[in-house]
Amino acid sequence: MGDIFIGVMSGTSLDGIDVVIVEFNDNYENEDIKRINVKYSYSHQMPIDIKKDILSMCQGQKTTLSEVGDLNRRLGIIYAEAINEAIKQSSINPNLISAIGCHGQTVWHQPPTKQNNNNNNNNNNNNNNNNNNNNNNDGFTIQLGDCNRIATLTGITTIGDFRNRDISYGGQGAPLTPSFNKYSLSSSNETRIILNIGGISNITLLPSLLINSNNNNNNNNNNNNNNNNNNNNNNNNNNNNNNNNNNNNNNNNNNNNNNNNNNIQVIGFDTGPGNILLDSWIQLKRNGIPYDKDGEWANQGKLNEKLLKSLYDHSDSFLNKLPPKSTGRELFNIQWLLNVIESINDDIKDEDVQATLLEFTCQTIIDEIKKIKICKINRVLVCGGGSKNKLLMDKLSSLLQKDENGGCKLSTTDEFGINSQDMEAIAFAWFAKRTLNHKPSNLISVTGASKETILGAIYLKNNFNN
Repeated sequence: MGDIFIGVMSGTSLDGIDVVIVEFNDNYENEDIKRINVKYSYSHQMPIDIKKDILSMCQGQKTTLSEVGDLNRRLGIIYAEAINEAIKQSSINPNLISAIGCHGQTVWHQPPTKQNNNNNNNNNNNNNNNNNNNNNNDGFTIQLGDCNRIATLTGITTIGDFRNRDISYGGQGAPLTPSFNKYSLSSSNETRIILNIGGISNITLLPSLLINSNNNNNNNNNNNNNNNNNNNNNNNNNNNNNNNNNNNNNNNNNNNNNNNNNNIQVIGFDTGPGNILLDSWIQLKRNGIPYDKDGEWANQGKLNEKLLKSLYDHSDSFLNKLPPKSTGRELFNIQWLLNVIESINDDIKDEDVQATLLEFTCQTIIDEIKKIKICKINRVLVCGGGSKNKLLMDKLSSLLQKDENGGCKLSTTDEFGINSQDMEAIAFAWFAKRTLNHKPSNLISVTGASKETILGAIYLKNNFNN
C-alpha cells in the first residue's frame, strides 16, 4: 500500500470545499497499480454566511482583527466537517491517513512588488545576503482556516500555510500547482500546457521529456568534444597549455551556459480571470444563481467591443506584466467590474456583459499561450470548474485553432487520469506528502523564488490521551 493523504481546497470561486483522499505510489513496479489513486472525492457546500464574510474582507474592505480571527476559526471547523464527512463516506480507516494538506481560503494575496533577480546566483549567496534581500521583500499572503482546529477535530496531522515560504524567498507564492503538474502530467512525446480555470486562470508549460533528453544528449556530445580538445592541447608546450586550458575553460563555461539554455524549464503563471467575473456577474444579476451552466446565459448575449477594450485597459498593469506573476480577487472583483462598466458610459444588456466577460476570459488565456515561443505546444489540458463550461471550452478551441499552434489539441485532464475538478485538492495532498518527507514543492522557474524550499507549516495530531 502507498501513502494515503487528504487534500482540501476552496478556491477563489467560493463554489465549495473539495476534499480528496488519495494514495500515492511512487515506488510502484506493477503497471496495475496507479501512481495517483484517488480513493474518494467529496464536495462540501460552503455555508452562505461564511461565503458572505469572505467576500466582505477579501477585496480590500476595512475589517477588524476580531472578524478575521472569527472567520479563521469558523473556516477551520467547516473544513474539519468536510474532511470527517469524506472519511465517513469513504469507510477508510482514519488511522491510515498520513496527513491532511489544507490550502485554506485566500482573503488577501500580495506578491512581492520587486522582481527577485537572484535566481542565477542563489548558490553563491550567503545567509547574510539572503536576509538582506528579504528585508526588502514586501510580499505576503493570507489563507484562513485554522489548522489547529482541523488537527483537533479530525485527529489527523494537518499541514497548511503553503504559500508564504515561497514568498519569503522572493517568489510569487503562486501558482504552486505546476510542480504537481510536472509530477503527474508530463509526457515523453508531447509538449503540454496545463490550463487551470478556477476563479483565476493559470497555465503550466510542460516541455516534452524527449526535448530535454535530446538536448542533454547533444550537450554530452559537446562535452566529449571539449574533453578531446583538452587532451590534444595537453600535448603542446607548457606556455601554450596554460593559454589553451584557459580558452578551453571559457569554452566549457559557454557550453554549460548553452546546456542550461537548451533545457526548457517548466514555467507557469496566472493569466487573469477564470470563472471569477462570470460567476460574480450572474450571481449579481440572476438572483444568486451560482454560475452560468455551460455558458447558456452568455450564449444569449452579444460581444460588446467597447466593454472588451475597457476590460483590457483596466487590467493592463497585470496583463502586460512579464512572468512570474500572480493575481486574485484583490484585482478582479465585482466592484472592479462595475467600475469598468460605468467607465464606458454605455447601456449594455446584462447578457451582453456576460458574453463579453467570457470572451475576455478566453482571450486573456490565449494571449498568454501565444507569448510562449520557446517550443511548439502539442496539447492544452484543461482542469478546474471552467472545464465544465461548454461555451467557454468551444471558444478556447476556436481561438487555439486560429493561433500559429493550429495543430494544438484541447482536452481535459479527465482524459489523462486526473479528475479536472479534483486537480488542486490532489495537488495539496501531494504537497503535504512532500512536506512530511522534507522535500521542496515550489519551482523557482515558476514563482521566481531564489531557492527551492519545503512548503507548509505542520500541525501534529495529538497523541496524548490523558
